[in-house]
Amino acid sequence: MKTLPQYAIIDVSAHRTELVDGRLQAVGDEIVAELVRLVAEGDGVALCHGLDRTLASHGLDVHNDQDAAVARDYLESLFRAFGARVDVAPYSPVVMDYDRIAGMDVDGYNKNTAFTPNGDHTAEREFLTTKCVHFDSATPFIGNIYGPNTNIRGGVPVVCDTRAFCKDAGVAPGDLVELMPHSYNVAVREEYSERILADYASAVDVDLSSDLVMVVLLNEVAGGLAHAGSEPRPVDPSKPSRRPIRHLEYQFAEGVELAKWFEHYGLDVPAPIMQAPDGDARERYHRGIAPVGAEDGASER
Repeated sequence: MKTLPQYAIIDVSAHRTELVDGRLQAVGDEIVAELVRLVAEGDGVALCHGLDRTLASHGLDVHNDQDAAVARDYLESLFRAFGARVDVAPYSPVVMDYDRIAGMDVDGYNKNTAFTPNGDHTAEREFLTTKCVHFDSATPFIGNIYGPNTNIRGGVPVVCDTRAFCKDAGVAPGDLVELMPHSYNVAVREEYSERILADYASAVDVDLSSDLVMVVLLNEVAGGLAHAGSEPRPVDPSKPSRRPIRHLEYQFAEGVELAKWFEHYGLDVPAPIMQAPDGDARERYHRGIAPVGAEDGASER
């Protein structure tokens, strides 16, 4: 598996920041301009890394939970500034009444309980993060902030160029995806996943035990990129493990918007089961892809 190309990577530590009342703020808009160029105007993906060095420049420590939260908020502010610069309408295949960008913190290794990504129109449920090749539903752009992990190896983000796969294989976007149980995400059909992971996937080559990263994607099924994750495993099975993720997405107030998006791709609105999955569903959608080459090396250094 390839690693994400260097031109898609932004070292945020190379850009000036100020720490004001406990919050990191960018000096200038160079990073946001790069996000717009890479994601909205370019290939649809950007990776921000180097938060360990940014924190250290202000006397903060990436391994301190409070300081890591400062870095997480900073990355979220960059995504929100990106959202303020980009008109989302041209990137959605149907007219959607997006009224906000929302952020949610989840554990990408353990089970999340009483979780809902959108309290306006989705019920609370138990939740395991999706690690197969998938898209998040009804949001043209997403930002996923990963790290720092505790007692985890693997769990590395993987970006999948389903846009190129569909063109090469002659697969229509609506035929690419399927509903998945226990989730509002849509999974790439299993019959296509192996080839996509072998020929169209790029891993994020970073050490998530000592840094935070943000992956920003053009997430739409038609014309965008899917994402996945390698299998997270405890370094020491006798100790607790955490894989923090902050997920950022566009949202809307009315459930009819969600129905409109699923209908466009010929899918029913899912009715997720309220308990986290076991057995085959867990294996297929939530365990993560097998470590292959570079995608696992960064977390095991």
